[in-house]
Amino acid sequence: MDITYQIMIPVLLWIQKYTQSYGLSIIVLTLVVRIVVWPLVASSTKNMKRMQLLQPIVKGMQAKYKDDPEMLQRKMMEFYAKNEVNPVLGCLPMLVQLPLLFALFGTFSGPPFGDKAIDVKVNVVESRDAGQVKRSETSNNNSPYVSRDGRQAKVIVFPGESVVTEGQKIDFATRAVEGTLPDDFKVKWIVRHDGKFAHTDEAIIDDDGHATFLKKGEYHVEAVVDGVAKSDSFGPITSLGKKPSGMELLKPENFDQLALIVLFGISMYFSSKISMASSGTKPEDMDENQRVMQDSMKWMPLGMTVMFIGMPLPTGVLVYMSVSNAMQTLQTVLLMNAPVPPLLSVDDDDAPAPAESKTNGNSNGQPKTIDIGPAPKNGKADEGAKIKFNQADPVGEVGEKRKPTKKKKKK
Repeated sequence: MDITYQIMIPVLLWIQKYTQSYGLSIIVLTLVVRIVVWPLVASSTKNMKRMQLLQPIVKGMQAKYKDDPEMLQRKMMEFYAKNEVNPVLGCLPMLVQLPLLFALFGTFSGPPFGDKAIDVKVNVVESRDAGQVKRSETSNNNSPYVSRDGRQAKVIVFPGESVVTEGQKIDFATRAVEGTLPDDFKVKWIVRHDGKFAHTDEAIIDDDGHATFLKKGEYHVEAVVDGVAKSDSFGPITSLGKKPSGMELLKPENFDQLALIVLFGISMYFSSKISMASSGTKPEDMDENQRVMQDSMKWMPLGMTVMFIGMPLPTGVLVYMSVSNAMQTLQTVLLMNAPVPPLLSVDDDDAPAPAESKTNGNSNGQPKTIDIGPAPKNGKADEGAKIKFNQADPVGEVGEKRKPTKKKKKK
């Protein structure tokens, strides 16, 4: 099932009828997707928080049953089941969301927001290998197309993958396998060799798709489908389809895309910061895998930001990524601050033992003395008794009575 063509683009076009703006439609569709996946994210976050609370007890079990792996496995399974925790649940929401995320990425990186090339491989062989000549009926891949009036089609190239001899010609063309194409529909034809535009002494192709291959080698013919909304503006965004990267982002006309990349990095940083701060897990309670993961989360926002600066992504994709990440940050705040149901009790022999006090006295190790004498009268301290606690006498002993000292009268 083609989620991009059959679900995402039709929903996007339906939203665009009401918003009259492709840029606003991207934001609305992104918010709708975040709301749809909310139950999965909420379930995963609650599971993660309970897993963090269980870590001290789990570490105690691992230490106690380190010589009995089978017993450790059974005890941990029982413990997780009693507290309704599933260690695998943390990855499940992301696995479920991946097809949806890829579909969204494909929706915002191709028509109508940007151009998309339909690739056809052509192998050119010598004349003596003419027996290898063959042609597939159509291309293996395709591209969606959206017209200005909202019509939708799926475009392919014919013929498809081919083997030809030197000097042979092929007439390429396009057609819709789903939907209808407007009468004035055209694609831009390109032929590449070794990843670069082919030289005229290697292969040539005209605007109508008539190609001639002059030298042996592997070529790629591309039919570039136009994105009709790639030049549309939206608020401060001047073009939804432009793809500046690197130093090009420092040009004034590309400041809008640079701002989107920075916004993405900031929202990702705060989302990871909130997750780590709300976990309540101390570094000493973390195992090696948790510490490595936490260190990775610290640097991931910066790494992703640098990657997006060097990667030529359409502005429409960056709008989606920034809005989605900002929404995820808000979801993280709400979920991490939500109360966690109390943990169910475990067997007494598996519960972590309370830390033993080194002394029953003050923090400096001195015996603690509690005065239980009567309140002072007339501003003077009366005789009284004291109970002194120490390690040798946990019950306490009564101290000797203090004899009041009399002050000598001045003569």
